[in-house]
Amino acid sequence: MSEQGDWVLIGLDENTARRQGIPARMPVPRGEFEGLADKGLSIDAARKWIKDFLTNSEPGKSGVWRKQNSALVSQFEAFLDKAPVWERAQKAFGERDYEKAISALKRIVTMDPDDHAARLNLASAQANMGDHPAALKSFQAIRKTFQGDADYHVAVGQVHLAMQKKDAALDEMVLALEAKPDCQPALDAMVQLGVLVPIYENPRDAASLVYVRSDAVLEYLTGQWDAAPRDSAFYLEQLAYHERELRHGVALAAAERAVAAAGAGAAAGEGGERAERAQLARIAALRSLGRVDEALAAAQAFVKEAPSSSGAWVELAKCLTQAGRGEEAPAAIESALERDPGDLTALSLRFWPSDPADIQKVNEAIPALAAFAAAHPESAGARRSLARAELVAGRIDDALAGFAAAVALAPEDDDLRAEYWSELGKQQRYPEIIADAAKLSDLAKRDWKLRWNEAEAYAALGKNIEARAAFSAINFDESLHVDVRRRAKRAVKTMDETPPVVT
Repeated sequence: MSEQGDWVLIGLDENTARRQGIPARMPVPRGEFEGLADKGLSIDAARKWIKDFLTNSEPGKSGVWRKQNSALVSQFEAFLDKAPVWERAQKAFGERDYEKAISALKRIVTMDPDDHAARLNLASAQANMGDHPAALKSFQAIRKTFQGDADYHVAVGQVHLAMQKKDAALDEMVLALEAKPDCQPALDAMVQLGVLVPIYENPRDAASLVYVRSDAVLEYLTGQWDAAPRDSAFYLEQLAYHERELRHGVALAAAERAVAAAGAGAAAGEGGERAERAQLARIAALRSLGRVDEALAAAQAFVKEAPSSSGAWVELAKCLTQAGRGEEAPAAIESALERDPGDLTALSLRFWPSDPADIQKVNEAIPALAAFAAAHPESAGARRSLARAELVAGRIDDALAGFAAAVALAPEDDDLRAEYWSELGKQQRYPEIIADAAKLSDLAKRDWKLRWNEAEAYAALGKNIEARAAFSAINFDESLHVDVRRRAKRAVKTMDETPPVVT
């Protein structure tokens, strides 16, 4: 630092100066010097002070001083000369005209090779233009300056990704996370690369999100599960979450723990229902993992343990088919339907074609399915399966009437009613949804899908106050999965951002 009358010439860290594209020595008015540490040095302030120093200060007006400090004066003048070119570059970036941005930034780099902020932006513009080799070259030219900066490493990693250099991209993302452990773009890239997996330790708590090595998910969760006593309800929630995410190994482990926690048997009360759910999920997970012999053995054992469980017979049918013993599966399916004529999976296996979207074959299946539903008039599931088939066949009115009949048979089945409302919504029959919702005594305690359908119906009818309230209630319901609550929050935000329709 040196004093020049009313000015103080301060020295900046050279790396910092290159990052900001400013001279490494800066004139600061004496009156501003003491507050500089708190306020920081902005680019606008730097330009203002340099111009004022060169124009009005005694050293700036002194030919002797200028001659003795010619290199510094050249830096000051180049810094001022860059200003309009920087404005053009920023304007081009704002307009996504990267070709113009590149032209302006190259001129800045020519004017001041030490302006690494310009070089960084040049690399970004080249990447946006799809010229990844040029972008990588520009990034590498300033690596020493930006080493340890998380955003820099992410940007370089993204270029490597675009060039299909996954190992190099991974190395950059690791450096970004070392610099900033919560760097979200780096975490997202590691997920994209298959190295990390985002996991909610508690599916109902957004704050429980962690990123785990993809080859160590079960190991990590086992440690978490062992950290405190857990009941079957906990493991069933974990099971449902990891089933949806197709993490079959984790689902298997959760199912086995749920079975143990639920206690013996699948035939007594709530504990029995939990045990049945866990046993069926265990068999399904074994099938999904390709452990067919184990799955078949487990299904056969569970059929003996719980012969009244239609789900057990369905799993046995699936295992037999997967084990190459498909000729034995129909008997198991019939056993399932004898236990529960409304078992949707058994009905699908029994009556539906392998391709449920094949309109012709679904049409051909409808008479037999309709006859079965007629033979079991008390079965909401049979009527529901028939309604689904009628939808595929384009018989919309028949299908909706069928769903309504099924709901009348099982008014407490929220999943069924939610499917009915969803189909009503697809046909824009929103008043019918609202009317049916009004019949329910306490919708807030029912399945979230019902509340979601009601909210969408209100929104479609232009009743934004009611829709916003319904979506907000879902968002604030801490019993729901965090992803459901986020969807509801986005729905509210979308409504707030969408201007009202003027009629």
